[in-house]
Amino acid sequence: MASNCIEHIGFVVKDSEGMARWYNEALGFIVLNSFDTQNGHVAFIKSSETGLIFELITDKTLAPIEDALTHPLQLHISFKSNDIEIDKNRLLELGAEFVTDCATTDPDATVLIVKDPWGNFIQLAQRKEDFYK
Repeated sequence: MASNCIEHIGFVVKDSEGMARWYNEALGFIVLNSFDTQNGHVAFIKSSETGLIFELITDKTLAPIEDALTHPLQLHISFKSNDIEIDKNRLLELGAEFVTDCATTDPDATVLIVKDPWGNFIQLAQRKEDFYK
């Protein structure tokens, strides 16, 4: 491998076109490309904050990831939050569903999980800046 720079992360989902629009509106992702394929649809979206790119794939020959998830820790996308209640309420107003508050050993952190409208788990984490140091 030439480098450890992530180019993109791909997910097979139920509705790549709708999910790309929702992530744009709800979380500020930029839709880079969106196109129909022989078996469905593909959308590439990019985080406006980090530049991380997700490939959202809808393919009638493949089972979507959200159908296999039974617990939010199996696969979730975590977003940093500066005001977790405001962020949670905004996502809920846009069609997300509250799942659970997350236990944490950090007394300065608040972490919770919601589901996007397609059942994918989104974690919101409000932590001190030095958490990962």
